[in-house]
Amino acid sequence: MKQKHSILTFLLIALTTTILLAQNTEILLNSGWKAKRANEVVADGTVISSSDFEFSGWMEAVVPGTVLTTLLHNGKIPDPFFGMNNELIPDIYNVGTEHYTYWFQNNFSLPEIKTGQQVWLKFRGINYAADIFLNGQRVNTDTHKSMYLREKYLITPFLNDSKPNNLAVIVEPPSPVGEANGGQGGDGTIARSVTQQFTAGWDWICPIRDRNTGIWDQVSIEITGPVDLRDPFVKTLVPGKRTPGGKQNPAFISISADLVNVSKELQKGTLIAKIGDKHWKLPASVKAGETLNVSFPEIKMENPELWWPNGMGEPVLHQLELSFEINETTSDKESVNFGIRQTDTYFDKIVGGRVFLINSQKVFIKGGNWIASDALLRLSPERYETEVRMHAQMNMNMIRIWGGAMPERPEFYDACDKYGLLVWQDLWVSGDCNGEWFDPRKKESQARRKAYPDDHSLFLATAIDQIKMLRNHPSLYLWCGGNETPPPPDIHHALETQIFPEFDGTRYYVNESTSDSILRNTIGGNGDGPYGIQNPLRFFVTQSYPFNPELGSVGMPNVETMRKIMDEKDLQPPRNDRANRVWLYHKYIGYGDHIERFGEIKGIEDFCKKAQVVNYEQYRALQEGFNAGMWDKYTGMLVWKNQNPWTALRGQFYDVFLDQTGGFYGFQHGAVPLHVQLNLNDSSVCVVNQSLFDASNLTIEAQLFDLHGNKMSQANFQLDVATNTHKTAGKLFSGPKPSGLYFARLILKNESGNIIDENLYWLTNQDSDMQELEKLQPVTLQLQIDKSEPGKRIAIITNNHKETAFFTRLKVTDRQSNELVFPVFFEDNYLTFFQGEQKKIAIDLSQLSPENKLENLQLELEPWNGTMIKQDL
Repeated sequence: MKQKHSILTFLLIALTTTILLAQNTEILLNSGWKAKRANEVVADGTVISSSDFEFSGWMEAVVPGTVLTTLLHNGKIPDPFFGMNNELIPDIYNVGTEHYTYWFQNNFSLPEIKTGQQVWLKFRGINYAADIFLNGQRVNTDTHKSMYLREKYLITPFLNDSKPNNLAVIVEPPSPVGEANGGQGGDGTIARSVTQQFTAGWDWICPIRDRNTGIWDQVSIEITGPVDLRDPFVKTLVPGKRTPGGKQNPAFISISADLVNVSKELQKGTLIAKIGDKHWKLPASVKAGETLNVSFPEIKMENPELWWPNGMGEPVLHQLELSFEINETTSDKESVNFGIRQTDTYFDKIVGGRVFLINSQKVFIKGGNWIASDALLRLSPERYETEVRMHAQMNMNMIRIWGGAMPERPEFYDACDKYGLLVWQDLWVSGDCNGEWFDPRKKESQARRKAYPDDHSLFLATAIDQIKMLRNHPSLYLWCGGNETPPPPDIHHALETQIFPEFDGTRYYVNESTSDSILRNTIGGNGDGPYGIQNPLRFFVTQSYPFNPELGSVGMPNVETMRKIMDEKDLQPPRNDRANRVWLYHKYIGYGDHIERFGEIKGIEDFCKKAQVVNYEQYRALQEGFNAGMWDKYTGMLVWKNQNPWTALRGQFYDVFLDQTGGFYGFQHGAVPLHVQLNLNDSSVCVVNQSLFDASNLTIEAQLFDLHGNKMSQANFQLDVATNTHKTAGKLFSGPKPSGLYFARLILKNESGNIIDENLYWLTNQDSDMQELEKLQPVTLQLQIDKSEPGKRIAIITNNHKETAFFTRLKVTDRQSNELVFPVFFEDNYLTFFQGEQKKIAIDLSQLSPENKLENLQLELEPWNGTMIKQDL
């Protein structure tokens, strides 16, 4: 059976060795794990965790990971991302939960534990139920439940003095697991547990056969003194309206933390907080067995460096170091990164949408929805960094974590903090599973589903825990109770009136994503969508929701990805928008006649190439249509969706292998903070200023070119555009529109004559005019590569032909294998060069894994009409 494992190269960049942290207090347990199906082990946890148990027939396990990642690692299942291999993997609903109930085992040794020190076993995520045993004794008195609930167990009494410690964990799937019957979330019963709903299948993913059962997140050992310092919290207050840079009025911060005394004696000590070269001390006495929350008096920060969203200013981060000292000895210490910023919001009754503010400045939301980094939860800080950076490059300022998935790991929010991406965080509720609509594929009634999950107390306990885990991240902007439906009334009431005020109190909470407090629904539907291919003009002439939390389109990947996920025999392009069963299995969403407009489809390469032009145009028009109504009609929009955690053929700016589509660069151009665009409804040239500074003495050059790159006309406009506004400069045409296919290029320059934005459109009078691209003569571009600094290159590309080089794609490949390598960051891509033009494109290769040596790589230029150019990097 054919399998494709190239996806694992990057997805499985995870911590693979036991690491003693610099503080000498925490040890990560991420190697040396074994696993075996529980019904094949004729022993209980006290026996398995004893020192003399023999592990015959146990597999090497992937932890953090799931049962499927372990089985895949050991070659026991085919790659579910390729072809229809997922159908060959037994589904838990059919084979029973015992099939995916597994024991996981590890041994660990510790440094010498001194008198008074305490040792803790920490789990950051187990799905779903687990019992833990150490050295022949059960650690948890109550079975762990909930996919997201962190656990921290005191294991000092269970430790071996001289021998290695034997840890055994039995993990059971959620119950019920739900039937994967083709519905959104299958039959819906997966939502009776506090877990991912998409694992039972959705319209963009096939079922995850083990429902992601396993120890899926970080496991560690922490060593402290008698008092454990937990859940530090930094609240920031930034009064008054601010602008980035310059001298700032004071801001205020409040610092608090929990002190947990597990000794049998009163512990007196000092909590010390350090930020930069400043420190503060707070004496505290913690009774035996007590958990004490302590708070410093409010701290005034003079001339603070503030945190701003992407495109508005720098996302400046600060570090808080907290330690609890007893008799001049550190009992425990924690460090927290935070940003000084304030979130506010109000509902604009005239526009009909909610307005979000940072530091009292309005933020026009341009972002998208996030599902998960990987469907099998092969998560890593490196992948999070890459994916979030790509969102920032697209000029997005918000990512919504969709409610059918999960709260991402802290490393995701670290990356959002770094790149200035605001995060809208749904809790674990969806309209599909949780009874918002009648659905014949659901097993239980709407009323019954409205009460999901079964254990409301567990849901609330999990919410409290995840709030504590994430609340210090400045990127985390708002909490949402559910996707397209609210949580059950008692859960919502507790969240709104008790939990968020007590454990956060700094962020907006809304009960559901399509709430009338987010948008005024005047056009029907759910308050979001549509999700398919659109005429680009529609984004300018058809009113959308004033704030649209989900609005999407197509997302075909490039041909290299298609060859990674299917056999060659299955790579037959759709005809009349009818795809074969393998494409449909990978959730292909049709392009209508938008690709046929280019003329005859000449195979998979031709289909994917033309799809990228459509992708580019779709997502640029989508964003620019909202730009044209900024603050008049709209307060923002979130694309459905930015990425796929599986090899799906729809709704994505980059695929699961991290290859960027044409839509990535179309949206990037449409979302530039100070931006010139063509409004398709009336051919007006418009400048959108989404920055926080007035733009004066701007010049626009509006150029028209024929198919072959001959300039037909140029009009110049001058204007000023105030901050957070848009203004029309004039019309693109002073006379009749040209016939056939032609190009319009808009160039925006500042008062110094420097180009600050450029936008190229291909325009037609009739859909069939796109076929004129076939008239372009072949071109051979000239390529020179400059080595600017380690890991970075400048590609200097020149068109010396008297012909247009349309939609030229740049890609980096391995010279020996000719395979694409990822991640690569191109400053721009899918470029068009007219006669005699030259462009310089920055290429960042610094995030490639060490196995991708630059001396083995080459840059390829692939013009629409011409010869492939290759040159060593």
